[in-house]
Amino acid sequence: MDTVFPDQLGTVERESRAAAQALIGRLKLTAPHAQPPEQQDVAFIPVTRVQWKSVLKDADLPRLQQETDETAMEILLLRTASGATVGKRLPELLQRLSTSVVALSSVAAEVSRFSPSRTSAAERRLAADLAQANQCEVQALFACLKQGWLEAAWAPVQRHAQAAQAIAQALETATRNHHQASAPDEDIYRRTLGLSAEEVGHGSGVAVRARLLAAWAKNPKKLDRRLRRSMSHLIDDSIPLTVKLLNHLAALALSDRPLEGHRTTLLSRDLVASHLKLEPELTCAVIARHGSQERELLSSHRGQIAYHDAYNRAEHQEEKARAALDMHRAALEGDVKRTATVVLELLGRTIPQGASLSTIRDLLVAEGTQPLCRMLASTIRSDWRNANAHEDFRWDPVDGTLLLGGQPTDLQAVLDAVIRARTICHGFEHGVAVAYGQNASLINWGAMETTYVSRDLAILQAAGEVRFSVLDIRRHGSLVRLDIPDLSIKDLREAFRAILRGSIADPGVERWELRQPSRDLPPLCVDITGTRVGLRLSESLWDSADPLPFAELPLLANAMTNAGEPAEIAASSILFLAAAHVVGERDRLSRALAHGDPAAKKELISTTRLISSGAKAAADLLENQARRKLLAFAEVLAGECHRLENAAPRDLTRGFVPAARTLRRHVPCLPWIAEVEG
Repeated sequence: MDTVFPDQLGTVERESRAAAQALIGRLKLTAPHAQPPEQQDVAFIPVTRVQWKSVLKDADLPRLQQETDETAMEILLLRTASGATVGKRLPELLQRLSTSVVALSSVAAEVSRFSPSRTSAAERRLAADLAQANQCEVQALFACLKQGWLEAAWAPVQRHAQAAQAIAQALETATRNHHQASAPDEDIYRRTLGLSAEEVGHGSGVAVRARLLAAWAKNPKKLDRRLRRSMSHLIDDSIPLTVKLLNHLAALALSDRPLEGHRTTLLSRDLVASHLKLEPELTCAVIARHGSQERELLSSHRGQIAYHDAYNRAEHQEEKARAALDMHRAALEGDVKRTATVVLELLGRTIPQGASLSTIRDLLVAEGTQPLCRMLASTIRSDWRNANAHEDFRWDPVDGTLLLGGQPTDLQAVLDAVIRARTICHGFEHGVAVAYGQNASLINWGAMETTYVSRDLAILQAAGEVRFSVLDIRRHGSLVRLDIPDLSIKDLREAFRAILRGSIADPGVERWELRQPSRDLPPLCVDITGTRVGLRLSESLWDSADPLPFAELPLLANAMTNAGEPAEIAASSILFLAAAHVVGERDRLSRALAHGDPAAKKELISTTRLISSGAKAAADLLENQARRKLLAFAEVLAGECHRLENAAPRDLTRGFVPAARTLRRHVPCLPWIAEVEG
C-alpha cells in the first residue's frame, strides 16, 4: 500500500525546524546521489518475455520504493517533535534513507542490463525511471529539511513521491502478469544464444554439452561474439571461452531466474577471485573437494529431474504436492547444503561432519551481511523441510491448498523456492568457472580423480566437437549408451566419428550403443573389436586428414554384425559407401584435375589408397564370400592407384571406373536408417 503524504506540511515546531537545519549544516549532510541506471551501458543481456517478468519479480523494486516512502514519512513526523528527538532520530533516519536510495538504484541498474523481447520501450525503462524519481524525491526532502521544513519546499517532495509511486504501481502491474507473459512460440535458445530449441533444447541437461558444442561449431565466431557481448559484465575479451566456461555462460543465459542467476554469479566470481589472489592453494583445495562430489551432484540432478517429471505427470494436486516437496527436499539437502559448505569453507569456517541443514543455516546467518551467505540462508525454510521430513503435510482438496505443518502454503511458492535455490547454487558454480578463467595462472589443478562422471563429460565434449548431438548418456559397466536423434545416412559417418573420439576420451569403454527415439529401429552397437581397428587406421591422421571415410568401414562391418545382419548385406553396404567416397572425391576434384593440378591428383590417389586400407580392415571383420568381395575391391582400388600413379592429372577425371561400377551395383541396407536417401 502506498504511503500517503499530506498536501501541506501544516504546523512545524520552531524547535524542530532549527534542529533539522542545524543538524544538516553541522554534519554537512547532502542528499544521496547514486549513479542512475541510464548512465550504465545500454541493455545487453537478451532475455525472453518470461525471463523479463521473473527479473521484475525478483528485483521487487516497488518494495524498495515503499521502504523509501516509509522512512520519508518517519522523517516527516519529526516536524512536530522536540529538538532533542530530532537530534536523536534524524541522523539514523537520514542514513536509512540514503541506504534505500542506493539500494534501489543498484537494483534498477541490474534490471537495466536486460533487454527483453516483445516489450515496450516504456516498460523497459520503468526501473530506470523509478530510480530517478526515487532519487529526486529524496533530494527534494533533503532540500526541504535544509530550509527548515519550508512549506514551499514541500511541494517538490510530494510531486516526486507521487511520480515514484505511480511508476512502482506500473511495475507491480507488469510483474503480476508474470504467468501470461509469453507467446507459446517464443524460443529461449534463439533469443538468448542465437541457437534454436531444435538444436539444443531436446534431451537431458546432462548431455546438453554435446548439443551445445555441436550447434556452436556451425558458426563459432558469431556465437562467441554474441555471448561475450551479453556477458560483458562478467568476462572481458582476454578470457578464452573454454568448453567449460562456454557451458556455464550458456546455462546462465538460459536461467529461469536471470536476475538471481547473474547476481549470484557476480558475487561468486568476486569471492573466489579474491580468495585465489590471497590464498590460491587453499582456495583450489576447497573447490577441488567440491568438484570431487560430481557423482553425488549428478545423482541429485537426475533425482530432481525425476521428481519434476513426476510433478508434470501427476493428475491430482495431492500427487503434485508430494512431487514438489520431494524437489524442495532434494534441492536443499543436495544443492544448497553442498554450495553453502563450499562458501563457508572459503570464508575459513569449519563445518561439522554430517552437519544438518539447520546447522548450515545458522552458520550462514552468523556471517551477517556477507551477500552470498545471506542469499543461501534465505533459501532454507526449515519449517517446510521439517514438515516434509516428518510427513507432516497434506493437500486439502476442499480449500485447494497445501498444508505444511498445519500452515496453508501456496504450492506455486514451493516450486518458486526450488527454482530460486537451484538458480543461486548454479550461479555460484558459474562464478567459480569465471573466476578460474580470469585467474588461470593461479590455479593448481593437482592430481584430480577421474570418475565416470568426468569420463561421461569428456565423451559428450568429444561428440559435440565433431558436431554430433546427444540427447542423454548412460553407463552400465564398460557399456556406454548414447540416446541420439534419429539418424540419416548422412549422419552415420558422424556417429562413427563420435564413437572413435569417445573411445579416445574414455579408452575403458568396450561397447557403444546408440539409441534413436524411433522405437522400431535397433541400436547401433560397436564393440571394442570395431573401435580398435578404427582407431588403428585413424591414429596418425587426425591432425592431417579426416580419417572417417575409411575408418568408418570396419566400424560399419562390426555394427552390421552386432545387429545380426547377414555378412553379404554388410559387405554390400560397405562396398557402396567405399565406392561412393572414391567417386565423390574424383568428382569434387575434377575441375582441378582437368586443369592439370598435380596436388589434386596426389590427394585423390592418397584418399583412394586409404579407402582401400579401410575396405581391407573391414574385410577382416567379416567371413567367407563377404570377406573375399571386400578384399577383391580393396585390391582393385590399390591397383588403380598404382596404374594412375604416372598418368597425367586430367586422365584421372575418367579414372577409378571400377569404383563407379561398384557404386551402381550396390545399395546400402542399414538397419538403423528408416529410409535411405538416393
